[in-house]
Amino acid sequence: MVALADYIAVVGRFARSASLERDIARREPLDGYVVTARALDVVERIAATAANGAAGGAWSLTGPYGSGKSSLALLLDAAFGERGATRTAATELIAAASPAVADLLGRAHQARGTDERGFHRAVVTASREPLHHTVLRALESAVIRAYGTIPSLRTFRAAKTLKTALADAASDDPRRVGPSPADLLEVARCLAEDAPLLLIIDEFGKNLEAISDGSDADPYLLQQLAEAGQGAGLPIFALTLQHLSFEDYLVGIDGPRRREWAKVQGRFENVAYIESAAQTRALIGTVFEIDDDLQPRIRRWAESHAKAMRALGVADIASANVVEACYPLHPLTALVLPELCSRYGQHERTLFSFLTGADSATAASFLSATSLPARGTLPSLGLDAVYNYFVAGGAGAVGYSQRWSEIATRLRDAHGLTESQTKLAKSIAILNLVSSSGAARASAQVLDIAHNDTATALTSLQDAGIVTYRDFADEFRIWHGTDVDIRGLIKAAHAKVQRQPLVEILAAIHKPEPVVAARHSAEHDILRVFARRYVDGTEPVTPLDPFSPYDGEVLLMVAPDAMPALTQAGENAKPVVAAIPNDLALLGNAAREAAAAADVLDHDSVKDDWVARREIGERLAQAEAALNNAIEATFNAEVCRWVLLGPDGPTNLLASTARRRGSAALSEAADRAYSGTPTVGNEMLNRTAVTSQGAKARRILLEAMIESGDHVDLKLEGHGPEVAMYHAFIKGTGMHGWDKRNEVMVFRSPTDEKQQPAWNLLESEFHRARTRRINLADIYAALLSPPIGMKAEVIPVFVTVGLLAFSNEVAIYEHGTFRPLLTADLSERMVRNPKHFDLKHFASTSGARRQVVEALAVQLEVRPRFRKHRVSNVLAVVGELVSQVRQLDNYTRRTRNLSDDAVALREALASAVEPDELLFVAIPEALGFQTVPAATKTYSKASEYADAVAGALEELTGSYQRLVNEMLEELFSVSGETSRLAIAEQAAALDGQVLDPTVRAFVLALANDGIDSDIDWIQTIATVVAKKAPAEWTDDDHDRFRQELVQQVASFQRLVALHADRRVAGVGSDAMRLTVTRADGSEYVRLVGVDRAHRDAGENVLDDALARLTDLIGSPARAQQTLLALLGERLLPAPEQDAPTEERRQHGL
Repeated sequence: MVALADYIAVVGRFARSASLERDIARREPLDGYVVTARALDVVERIAATAANGAAGGAWSLTGPYGSGKSSLALLLDAAFGERGATRTAATELIAAASPAVADLLGRAHQARGTDERGFHRAVVTASREPLHHTVLRALESAVIRAYGTIPSLRTFRAAKTLKTALADAASDDPRRVGPSPADLLEVARCLAEDAPLLLIIDEFGKNLEAISDGSDADPYLLQQLAEAGQGAGLPIFALTLQHLSFEDYLVGIDGPRRREWAKVQGRFENVAYIESAAQTRALIGTVFEIDDDLQPRIRRWAESHAKAMRALGVADIASANVVEACYPLHPLTALVLPELCSRYGQHERTLFSFLTGADSATAASFLSATSLPARGTLPSLGLDAVYNYFVAGGAGAVGYSQRWSEIATRLRDAHGLTESQTKLAKSIAILNLVSSSGAARASAQVLDIAHNDTATALTSLQDAGIVTYRDFADEFRIWHGTDVDIRGLIKAAHAKVQRQPLVEILAAIHKPEPVVAARHSAEHDILRVFARRYVDGTEPVTPLDPFSPYDGEVLLMVAPDAMPALTQAGENAKPVVAAIPNDLALLGNAAREAAAAADVLDHDSVKDDWVARREIGERLAQAEAALNNAIEATFNAEVCRWVLLGPDGPTNLLASTARRRGSAALSEAADRAYSGTPTVGNEMLNRTAVTSQGAKARRILLEAMIESGDHVDLKLEGHGPEVAMYHAFIKGTGMHGWDKRNEVMVFRSPTDEKQQPAWNLLESEFHRARTRRINLADIYAALLSPPIGMKAEVIPVFVTVGLLAFSNEVAIYEHGTFRPLLTADLSERMVRNPKHFDLKHFASTSGARRQVVEALAVQLEVRPRFRKHRVSNVLAVVGELVSQVRQLDNYTRRTRNLSDDAVALREALASAVEPDELLFVAIPEALGFQTVPAATKTYSKASEYADAVAGALEELTGSYQRLVNEMLEELFSVSGETSRLAIAEQAAALDGQVLDPTVRAFVLALANDGIDSDIDWIQTIATVVAKKAPAEWTDDDHDRFRQELVQQVASFQRLVALHADRRVAGVGSDAMRLTVTRADGSEYVRLVGVDRAHRDAGENVLDDALARLTDLIGSPARAQQTLLALLGERLLPAPEQDAPTEERRQHGL
């Protein structure tokens, strides 16, 4: 017998889900991809932004599970990638859906210059990890895809930053918080400056879940990435793909942090990624390839069923074309599938699994198992098959509901039904699940379309109590009885939990409370709290994050003969202790009994039956009491083996049996881990989380430390909590005391030995910042971690003491911007968000750098103007250099008419970002000196370096004056004069005689007697000649001035000569200066004029001569030229009579 599968095949690409890691940059995953309306909308938004603007944009795409978001990411990666087969395939798919969008995509590539190379694509699938780790993986992939490896600094200027970020992320040191946002932004900017950057984060909800867990709650990175690609920013196109909105993921975090993330989401354009039911049905037709021989029969079958659908009033599937496209699905199956997959499944993922999966209830299996009759009605996949897959097969677990459970339980418990009755009941069940009203309800008319001749079967189902008819709704419904078989439910629950691992059962029904290391806490005046959880030893264990509120973790082992594997177990990790019991039988029985009772209590059949609920509730209470007793007995300190897990392997605790009680093992672990914890002496401050009163007191204390650090007791008075904090932790430990040499109160290293380990660590962290910035959160993490283990709320006070003590060496940066003053407002922001701050150690108060600073201060005559600023000695020198450069005119900022040293100094100052990098690296390199490393003790070239800086700076500041002097010398040279007075007198003689506006402006500038100095006079003349003030000139403007000056001075001198000759000859004001040039190049110059008394007669004679000559020649123009030539020949004297004289040379004649 021929099967349907012989004529209908399932398209291969639908057999698996998309995977970015597996399918990125491959053409095959795009084969058969259907560009739906929602996918086309996303492509159009990005392409339009890329084609029409200089900057990028940010979009947040929200869609349910299985809706094709990962496949869209693959399409975007291909469409915006380099030219090749993959991009061609993506473009063709888009063009098939919308030629206009495909054309827009092409224009985007042309506008961005990426027609060949494509965009940089940073595509990543997020995991439950901090956001900066995900972004780092994305940026690394973009760099690798562009360059094949991480290139050199010459090729990619952020290469070092990327390597540093990768090293920070890979560090096993739990005190390191990973790559800083500033580093990641630098890498993204560097990529975007080379080519547009498309950043796609799939499964972004996992990042948000990690934030909700508390591992990372800093929105700054995502906000900066979005802002960097908007407005007048760089071409960064950011796209996040997640199942819910930002706020829905972060519903569990506190209000202020949730509001911060709401602001971040406001930077993103939200795009809903949800297909309509019609679009989902359109995808069904793309799954099957049908033999042409079967198409006529399918067409006739579709026309018949479409007619029935129209009669039913179901407009969504009343077209024969739609029905035909969905075959081998029955029209009712095609009608309910989109709603069923949306409400109870994972949308398209569930849909394609149903259509193409290997399960016996799928469409693919139906094709293989169903025979194709030679004639008659074609078989189709009905509603009963949908029930078998979604309800009986468990594929609808995502949208599990009470109604679902009622239907499943009732049909599962129904016995003695015939095959036709079973199929009809299942069809009713599916219709009940997707609709209780409308044309698609389980009415007799609809059921007749699904199954022929249903009247008898419906009656039988009603008689059996399985189905009831609701006449007010004209609907049959699966009916659920009220009798509860508690014993049967308990038995089934026991069978269920017996198959579950004990660790899963305990994790679901019992969360162990944290426990205090009592002895250690009492001896060291600090509360050490250990978290507890159940493990079975199969999964790797990671030590707690440094910012965790707990000081360590206890692993309650619930698997025999197992030892957890500890990963990332550095020597500074928080302690992890494994409690390994001798016997698990009692715990296992108690846990499974409690789990079974809880499972039955949650059973849908029990929820509405108060008698059953009371009986099972009492049973559950007894089981939970027994479970608590079993936990206490199993994990008692005296019967457990206690093991400290570490980098060198496990270490047994409690070797002495006399100490095996209570939390003795945890105290021993804390003793080993926290050997350098300082004594705080103030319980309100020495906490993991302060109270509102404690937070206020700490804020007052920090403000007093910053503003009144040079006063006794910080000017604090009274007996408030802030005073107690100061005396106990700062003054009492010697961190604030009297400086006899300067006779002032100062912050300094502690005199209390118990504070010294923490202070040494703080100093080492500061010294680590000599070669690169370090994030303040890294210092917090180091102080939170062993061996120091300070509490989170005292650390801001301790770090502030260090920042004040090292104010001349340690610089503070907020969001990458240098902050010269530590203010109370800045301190408050540091307390709230330490990750926003970086520190840099300038090492400028000792060694070689101090030599350099002092030498520069002497040469530049710098006075200590920045005593209140951080790193004041460096700032004083840098401030002088920068202030001098800021006063430079634009000519000096642009000219190349300087020495190499002056140009190099100017460029170094213009591009400076960090003060220490400028003084000790950038300027020395620019002037040909060795850099000044932080660790160097002496610098032999300090004086020579300071002299070179001073010389180059002097040349820069005097550049414009030299330009002015050159212009004055050029004017005197060209004019042949030696003083301003001589030129001005000549120009004044032409007052009112010059009509040409350009010449008149030049003459007026020369004659200007309202200017006192020669400098102002020549600047005015230069502005007139070049039509631009000299201070705004470029070198080209100066060259143009020289050329124009020669021409304008020549014109001026000719005018002077003309008017001088006129006065000598007594010629009237109508005089003209005529020059006639012979063929041999010699010239004849004559001053001529017309007497006004003879002008009219002369013009009449000239008109007659021109008229007669025109009649002879035939052209007025030729007549004028002929007459002028004849007059010139007539006027020319013999050559020897026209020899130039010295007087003519002087007058330009």
